[in-house]
Amino acid sequence: MKAKLDPIALIYPIPIALAGSKVAGRANFATIGDCGIMGLSPPLVYISLHRDHFTTQGVLENHTFSINLPSTELLSLVDYCGIVSGREVDKSTLFDIFYGELGNAPMIAECPANLECRVVKGFRIEQRQVFVGRVVQTYIDEAFVQKVNGRQVIPNMRQLDPIIYALDNRYYRIGEPIGEGYQEGRKHLSKDEALTPSS
Repeated sequence: MKAKLDPIALIYPIPIALAGSKVAGRANFATIGDCGIMGLSPPLVYISLHRDHFTTQGVLENHTFSINLPSTELLSLVDYCGIVSGREVDKSTLFDIFYGELGNAPMIAECPANLECRVVKGFRIEQRQVFVGRVVQTYIDEAFVQKVNGRQVIPNMRQLDPIIYALDNRYYRIGEPIGEGYQEGRKHLSKDEALTPSS
């Protein structure tokens, strides 16, 4: 039997990120869980902000934003950025800020991974302002990168130690890997299916 919980966006776990934009001449960051991937090729991501957030103003003005993925050691500052508004607090003083190819999407050096994005589409749904961005560049701390067959890769995503959130209003740390993508299901393939390209 299933219990009804009323309409809840019960997607879990939720990655916690700091969305960055330049507003009123300074860097500002909003703590969000409303972000994700919209496609790998081309590399598209989205963020969803309240229409009245200070960060939203900056994205609308500059048509750029950053997604900064913090590690768990930054938890208290990340949570603080979600409690206070950039209208009252200068959040640019909380972090070491850098800019990339676009020049106006502030990023946080202390975060292990940063996505620099250009807005390709923006739209409003009720009180939410949604931005779809094309990733212009991805930045990663060199300590987490290895060269394999001439390409730079992240061999162990767990080392990035991201903050994740759930709708019980708690933050979590990711756990152990339990399998490899597009490999675990092969045991269910029939002989004919194994010869057919995936859709």
